[in-house]
Amino acid sequence: MEALGIDGKFLLGQIVNFSLLLIILRVFLYKPVVKMLEDRRKTIAESLDNAEQIKKNLDSSEQKTLEALDKAQKEARLILEEATKISIEQKNKIIADSQAQAERILDSSKAEAKKMKDDIVSDAKKELSELVMVALDKIVANEIDTETKNKLAKKSIENI
Repeated sequence: MEALGIDGKFLLGQIVNFSLLLIILRVFLYKPVVKMLEDRRKTIAESLDNAEQIKKNLDSSEQKTLEALDKAQKEARLILEEATKISIEQKNKIIADSQAQAERILDSSKAEAKKMKDDIVSDAKKELSELVMVALDKIVANEIDTETKNKLAKKSIENI
């Protein structure tokens, strides 16, 4: 090999040096880089899995939110219907109470008017009775007794 210009010892030293360099690079550079790439691959895979899980959770949350919103709308509708029903019942009750009170006031007014009429008629009869008595006194003077005068006065008032 010397004829080719290759020094055997130098070649052997180069091979040993290259092998040592290869072993050192493999131990200190290749394995850490491969480990780092593997870790990176795992991290990316986990991130993708997490993203998929987050998407599923988001879809589930959106579905739950829509269901809750729908439920809330139904409850609001029921509450509104109930409130409307109660307000109609209250309105009808108020109207019935007002009508009953108006009837009581009307009955009371009629009773009071009848009483006033009866009082006026009674007063008028008393005054008329007194006038008839005075008139009888002046007309017949002392010709008839008091009992007969009273009977004639009553009869006159009844006729009126």
